[in-house]
Amino acid sequence: MMPISNDRFHLTSRRAALRIGGLGMLGVSLPQLLAVEQHATHRPRAKSVVFYQHYGAPSQLESFDPKPKAPDEVRGEFGAIETSAPGFRVSEIMPRIARVCDRFAVIRSMNHRTANHNPGVYLAITGRTSVRDQVQVGASQDDWPHYGAVLSKLAPGTGSVPDAVQLPHYAFDQIFRCPGQTGGFLGSAYDPLVIARDPSAADFRLSEFDLSVSSEQLADRRRLLEFIDRQTEATERAVERTAFRQWSSFHDRAFSLLTSPAMKRAFDLSQEPDQVRDWYGRHKTGQSLLAARRLVEAGVRFITVFSGSNPGDGWDTHTDNFNRLKKTLMPPEDQGFAAFIEDLDQRGLLADTLVVWCGEFGRKPHIGRPNPVVNNIGPGGRDHWPQCYSIVLAGAGVKRGFVYSESDRLSEYPASNPHSPGDLAATIFSSLGLNPHAHIHDRDGRPFPLADGEPIEGVLV
Repeated sequence: MMPISNDRFHLTSRRAALRIGGLGMLGVSLPQLLAVEQHATHRPRAKSVVFYQHYGAPSQLESFDPKPKAPDEVRGEFGAIETSAPGFRVSEIMPRIARVCDRFAVIRSMNHRTANHNPGVYLAITGRTSVRDQVQVGASQDDWPHYGAVLSKLAPGTGSVPDAVQLPHYAFDQIFRCPGQTGGFLGSAYDPLVIARDPSAADFRLSEFDLSVSSEQLADRRRLLEFIDRQTEATERAVERTAFRQWSSFHDRAFSLLTSPAMKRAFDLSQEPDQVRDWYGRHKTGQSLLAARRLVEAGVRFITVFSGSNPGDGWDTHTDNFNRLKKTLMPPEDQGFAAFIEDLDQRGLLADTLVVWCGEFGRKPHIGRPNPVVNNIGPGGRDHWPQCYSIVLAGAGVKRGFVYSESDRLSEYPASNPHSPGDLAATIFSSLGLNPHAHIHDRDGRPFPLADGEPIEGVLV
């Protein structure tokens, strides 16, 4: 059984609810309400965000920015195929995705200077640059918070489901958990709920959603905890107050999650017809994206789906890039992501769900030569390349069938409209109705703008 611990999710604490009275019954405190007003810019385009992050960094040349006219040492082994969006081509190893390109926009000019996975993931899922660009950077309580944590702080939902969920695992760089996957300086109460399990596994079930006691017994246990809580008021005065309040808030949220029918339904993939599960693919990628669609339907506001890990099956193709993409990495990606976009669209969910497809950077245009590994690049491999890469945006006011910007002839550098992860952050917050230029305060009370960039208006309707 996966424990429900203090790094799971955020709901309003019992003491806060008592202090604010009626507003607390709605899951919104007065300070939160004022914060939403301060940070709001307009009516939000997006009710939910699905942030689909590819750990290891997919090659832009073998996905959304093929270069069929480039020299052999750049072009690679795959050709480019037509898509459902006139004039737009993708790699030939993405035939299903090619059929749904008329439903999303591609930005081929993303760029930054962070060249390692650990701080690269941090930049991707927070929009902020790490102070250290090195291979192993451990997470800390002073990190910039995850997008979902910021949303939970400034514009929380009703409390019937977590504001932010991540699946099917944490992102690691070897032994180090990548920073940016928590509430950071906002505190662990705002951590996304992480489901570290493979939804495609035959025995997939979330035992923490299965009550082994009746509702009456559960209520009795809660009353007992409240009694213990009252008896420890003296202890609260003698210990560090913040830690105690967090503990109280955590066990409240545990009970709330245990009794949430919406979350139990969302993660019960057996309720999906077999043909739908087959459509997405009976693999980790497909079933994770299917779970993400169900979480959108349940009202979860920010869902992070990780594809690949290290160690594991990530997209870090330093060697044998083309075989790995063709045989292992791209087939489930092509099936799962195409089904996800089409399914959201058919159900009317794409209209108010912002989908982000990205990696932490791209791959170097020049291919490793057929010799032993040199400078970490083996035969047929591509190195890290943050100078230029592609991302996909869909839904929630994003233009459909649209290529917003271009790279140069080798996909080395942006040729038009260069944009940073800070700009993507501003776009996400703006889509959620938050002012990306409004300030949020760190643990020392220092103000910082929500995003270090500007919304990418050219990709929006």
